[in-house]
Amino acid sequence: MPPLHHRVQRAQKRLSALVISAAVLIGAAACGAPAAHGAPPKLQVRDDLGRVVTLKHPARRLVVLQPSGFEIADALGLRKDIVGVSTAIPTYTPAPWKAAAAGLPSVGTAYPGISVEQVAARRPDLVIATTGIGGLKGLEALHIPVLILNPQSVAGVYRDIRLVGTLTGTAGKAAAVVRRLQSQMQALAAKAQRRPTRPVVFYDLGDLYTAGPHTFLSSLIQMAGGVNLGARLSHAQYPQVAAEQVVASNPAIILVDPNATSVAKEKQIAGFSTTAAARTGRIEAVPDSAYINEPSLGLVQGLTELIRLIHPHALR
Repeated sequence: MPPLHHRVQRAQKRLSALVISAAVLIGAAACGAPAAHGAPPKLQVRDDLGRVVTLKHPARRLVVLQPSGFEIADALGLRKDIVGVSTAIPTYTPAPWKAAAAGLPSVGTAYPGISVEQVAARRPDLVIATTGIGGLKGLEALHIPVLILNPQSVAGVYRDIRLVGTLTGTAGKAAAVVRRLQSQMQALAAKAQRRPTRPVVFYDLGDLYTAGPHTFLSSLIQMAGGVNLGARLSHAQYPQVAAEQVVASNPAIILVDPNATSVAKEKQIAGFSTTAAARTGRIEAVPDSAYINEPSLGLVQGLTELIRLIHPHALR
């Protein structure tokens, strides 16, 4: 579902001066300015599901349930504040962040759902999660704040880094990380965009599931100088498409996630041998899908991989 954007209500013209003054004070506190009488300002953001997350002070005890959230926290210098991670993080987090995840306390699995008791036992100030994780409402019932990250574009990843920065008191560091990422991504994308063609790309995540429109994966393929076939075939974020749809679209490139399938299996799908991708030998495995499938700091490596697959000569 598309994220809901935070909208600031305008003060009405007929408000009294007293009410206007109060609104100004509230607005200042929301922006991190010191509140009146020494009261600490609240930290408040809207996450990727449009939920308001409010903290009384910067989070200092974090539980992180997905690899992308861990990469963001680590980039912001928050590893010392992580008091629990799901089993997915040491298993699926790519280098160089994988080594940083070793030895952190485990709260068990995140999929299909968490153990509310194990997470609560770590006494977190904030839980960083994503969609598809069961049990999060149980944490909210215990008044444990949960920040859900589910970016739908590369720009959404930048926003998520800033959200974590706001709630952990590292907004300045987050802004610097985003600036560096933007600079690296823009430099890579510029090289891809200079290529004269934009081939149609089908990315098989396994069992013909693919990235649809309004996903960071789709925007990543576009930045790499390709056209994402999944965005043409469905309105869903991650649809399962029919082989006949792919064959009829005749993609120039077919990429596969090697953690879910293989090039050999892909070539055996009915009709795939007739596609332009097969005829030109461009059914290929993504070298390390963790850099592409996770919306986090690995996007620089992921974009590099995609450009090399879509436009092999662009980075030479």
